[in-house]
Amino acid sequence: MKLTARHRELFNKTLHQYQGKSIGFRSDQIRVPNGNMARREYLTHPGAVGVLAFESPHKIILVKQYRYPVKEFTYEIPAGKLTSREDPLACVKRELEEETGFRARKISKLVSYWPTAAFSTEVIHLYAAQDLVPTQMNPDEDEFLETITASPKQIETWVRTGRIRDSKTLIAYFAWKNRRGRN
Repeated sequence: MKLTARHRELFNKTLHQYQGKSIGFRSDQIRVPNGNMARREYLTHPGAVGVLAFESPHKIILVKQYRYPVKEFTYEIPAGKLTSREDPLACVKRELEEETGFRARKISKLVSYWPTAAFSTEVIHLYAAQDLVPTQMNPDEDEFLETITASPKQIETWVRTGRIRDSKTLIAYFAWKNRRGRN
């Protein structure tokens, strides 16, 4: 549903706001279309990218890293946050090289999506990268990554067994698989 000028007028008052290093939090009091007041709490996020990177036609690069919020090691596609006004394609090129030590000669867009539209402004832009050229890994100083490769068959097994549970990784893989099935 498109918001009319009237609807936009109804979204009116920020009660609380906090801005951290990577994300922010807002609590807004709004008037909903039926005239009642309601509170909406949500995270603000600059957006992110992820890349399904093919070292070869049957080897996909993943990163293994400890994720503090879930207190586990995760297996994910290389990814990162956009900086202010950064183009997603520029970001994906930067993140691929930082986290894997590869540049891609061919990058194609898979999909952009809202991981949690109910409580976050984040948009994740997903790409596929092929024809990789080795360079040098250069992770951020607070990133501790291990790169691994997996075949598409291994990835599907890891999804079924719960080894891979990261949404951007799941969506990128299945968007790529769906696109490949149509070609």
